[in-house]
Amino acid sequence: MKKVLSNKTGIVLLAAAVLQLAACSALGSATGTPAELPEPSLHIRDARNGQHFACVPVTERRFELSFIHSVSLTPVRDLYQIENSTADAGSENRARALVILQTAEHFIAHGQGLPSMAGEPDATAFEHKNGEFILQLQRPIPDLIVRTDHRFKNRLHTGYTTVNLNQWPNTGLRIEPVHHCE
Repeated sequence: MKKVLSNKTGIVLLAAAVLQLAACSALGSATGTPAELPEPSLHIRDARNGQHFACVPVTERRFELSFIHSVSLTPVRDLYQIENSTADAGSENRARALVILQTAEHFIAHGQGLPSMAGEPDATAFEHKNGEFILQLQRPIPDLIVRTDHRFKNRLHTGYTTVNLNQWPNTGLRIEPVHHCE
């Protein structure tokens, strides 16, 4: 009888450990891991008057902005990720601020305003691969404002979602990370 009881106890303890491990994985640790908070979203609003246009959930904390370059008239893709700010890492009771980090820029023709060498600010690598230039970056973006123009097909992409940023008047759009849409 004692052996059966110990097997049942072992099964119960194993099940409790599995549940605890699953809960820790779902919540993340107190060290600021991305799993700590739910997937963030991007709040899109008019940069001048603050009018709310949309709130878009972000997949895997990554998103892209694509557009047609106004001079070269060729496609450009800017890649970003959302991270927890380390500025207030000591505060565990307050929600961590979110920050945007530009990680890459992809383009096929050099034009005004496009990078041309690895020495660009915050660049980590510059390469030409499969017919496109790729600038790898670690560039913090404290205030992401996108100037839209219907001629240049401004789009925001995350996961399987694409948002046409030209659906609103040609204006500056402020895009900022938030913990959840309200």
